[in-house]
Amino acid sequence: MTTQTPETSSFATSARMLAASYMGALVVMGVVLLFVLGTETMPPTWFVVGVLAAGVVAHFLIGAVGYRPQPLEPGMAEDEAVAEGRVRYQSSMTLRFAIAEVIAILSLVLAFVVQGSWWMYALGAVVSFILMAMHVWPGSGPVGKSADALESKGQPSYLREQFGYAVSGPILPT
Repeated sequence: MTTQTPETSSFATSARMLAASYMGALVVMGVVLLFVLGTETMPPTWFVVGVLAAGVVAHFLIGAVGYRPQPLEPGMAEDEAVAEGRVRYQSSMTLRFAIAEVIAILSLVLAFVVQGSWWMYALGAVVSFILMAMHVWPGSGPVGKSADALESKGQPSYLREQFGYAVSGPILPT
């Protein structure tokens, strides 16, 4: 499976659309909340520091648990490995999304409870959006990390090929 087929390119398109909808929801909520909360007050300093610290913690948490799909078992047929790799990739992608989105959700809650400022939500949403761009959007980094985990027992997942990324492997002497 060295070339993209219409089926595999549709999987890549589907994963990108899913990630875009996750990320776009933050923007849509921000537009709605702009009219609900208003922009009169700025968030307190403790909130800004807390959101940024939460972003750093979430980044490391995603790195620790978000790229650990269960490895594929050796000896799987190629079609079976592709199908199972897709399922496991999307599950880990959803976990990474959930961790990244927690910051925006907590910011939304605090915006209503503490001060009622749109800026509180906006800051949390920006941090979540950045985390999603780094860890949820199916770029070569997240796809490669997921493929490495899926292939850790030696069974190819063909995940990189499905997204049109270069296949990594051992460097052979020339």
